Amino acid sequence: MIITCEKCKTRYKLKDDAIPESGYKVRCQKCRHIFVVKKNLPESDKTQKKHTPERAASKCKIISICNQKGGVAKTSTCINLGASLMLHKKRVLLVDFDVQANLSMLLGLKNAKSFFEVLHAEDEDLKRFVIKARHNFWVLPSNSKMALLTKIHMQDENFEYLLREKLKSVQHYFDYILIDTPPSGDFYTLNALLASNMAIVPTQCEYLSMNGVNHVVNMISVVREKTDHKLEYRILATMLNRKNVAARAIHKKFRAKYNQTMFNTSIELDEKVQESQIAHMPVIQYDRQSHAGLQYLELAKEIINE
Repeated sequence: MIITCEKCKTRYKLKDDAIPESGYKVRCQKCRHIFVVKKNLPESDKTQKKHTPERAASKCKIISICNQKGGVAKTSTCINLGASLMLHKKRVLLVDFDVQANLSMLLGLKNAKSFFEVLHAEDEDLKRFVIKARHNFWVLPSNSKMALLTKIHMQDENFEYLLREKLKSVQHYFDYILIDTPPSGDFYTLNALLASNMAIVPTQCEYLSMNGVNHVVNMISVVREKTDHKLEYRILATMLNRKNVAARAIHKKFRAKYNQTMFNTSIELDEKVQESQIAHMPVIQYDRQSHAGLQYLELAKEIINE
C-alpha cells in the first residue's frame, strides 16, 4: 500500500501485511514527522466506482445478529458467517455493538477503539476506526466505553439512528455488514435493527428458547410499525444436537411455527467452534472439515442467493 506523510506529503510504499491490526507508527524520513498508519478499507470494484456512493451503498446488505436471550451463538454466528461470506468472495465488515466486546476479544482486538470513539472524534469519521482483521475481513471493535453511550446519547433526538447514519460513510466499501448485538432489547439492539435490512435470530432448540424468539420477533414488529422501517427477519437454529430427542422436537416446532422465515440451514453442535475461539479463528479456517464450519458456508450461500 502507498502511505503519505501527513505533514510534508512525501509518499512511501509499505507492505500491507506488515501493518498490525492496531496500526503502525512510522517516521517520515524527510521531515521526521511521526504518524500512525492503518490498513486500508477494501476498494470498491469498477462497477461501484461508476455510481455515486449513495447508489453503491444500496447494494450493501446490513444484517443484525440479535436475540434477547444470551448463549445462543450470536457472536459465533457473526464471526463465522462473516468468514463464510468472505470465502464466497464478498467484502465483509463486522460491527461489534455489544458492550461485552466478545467479538472483538475473539478476534484478538482487545481494547481497540470503538463506536464510542467514532461519535466523540473531532471528524466523527467511522472509516478511521475500521480495522482489517487477519482473517481478511474488517471489524469495527467494541470496548468498555460503549457502556457510556446510553448515558450520553439516550436523550438525543433520533438517538436510535446513530449507527445507521455512521454506517452510511462506509457502506459502499462492503457487500455485507454484520452487527453483533447484546442479549437485550435496549439502545444497542434498537440502533442495530434500524441500521439493518435483515435481522438473523439465532436460537438453541430448547423449550425456553421459543419464548426468547417470540420476544425478538415482537420487537421487530414494533420497529416496523412505529418507524415504517423495512426489516425482514430469519430464524437460525444453532448448537443443534440431533441426538437429543427434545432438541429434535423443538426444532420441528420452530419449523412449523416460523415456516418461510426460518433458514433451511441449521448449525449443529460442534466442539470445533469452541476450539476455534481459543485460537482466535473462524471455525472454517480452524478446521476445514468441521460440521459447523461447512454449515456456516451453506448459510452464507443461502443468504447470497436470496
